Amino acid sequence: GVALPASTQFLIDTGDFVSRYGLIALLVLLLLFVLFRVTLRQPGPRLAFDRFKLHLPIVGGLLREVMAARLARTLGSLLVNRVSLITALGITREVLGNEAGVAAMDHAIPLAKAGAGLSTPLADSGLFPARLIHLLRLGEETAQHGPMALRAAAIHEERVRVVTQRLVSLLTPAITIVMGALIAGIVSSLLLAMLSLNDLAR
Repeated sequence: GVALPASTQFLIDTGDFVSRYGLIALLVLLLLFVLFRVTLRQPGPRLAFDRFKLHLPIVGGLLREVMAARLARTLGSLLVNRVSLITALGITREVLGNEAGVAAMDHAIPLAKAGAGLSTPLADSGLFPARLIHLLRLGEETAQHGPMALRAAAIHEERVRVVTQRLVSLLTPAITIVMGALIAGIVSSLLLAMLSLNDLAR
């Protein structure tokens, strides 16, 4: 038979692979996704995964800022409304949205009950930004827990807004370039295939 150009043969081979194994690959991916979701419902794997997320480059820093903002906003709002510290801490742990952060709070709450403060055990966890720890410690030293927590919340919420805007501004051109490259690759492959078939017809 006539030897087909490499681009045409690649398209044919790709089509054969998809027709033969596409459904199987889709089912395997679906099964892996379901197993992943089921695994994350277990306390141990969920804790490990949430801790792993907090140490990811760029994204991990943003997640820590979000968690710090939630902690500070909730704790500060409760304390300035004269909710007791221990009750406020119990409520605050429920809004963190990260099991590693919740575990750090669970470790800190008994120490806070014993009068050891909140900032030191949270600092020891290594999961919260230094700015939050500093302002919480300042609140403990000046008996201004609520106001200092709200000040920390404002700072971290602004930080989340700025980082999110920067990520979006960086991702938008990157996504445009990737999509353009993919479309260009598909169009060029189709054109090469059409030209190759035209050559064969001649």
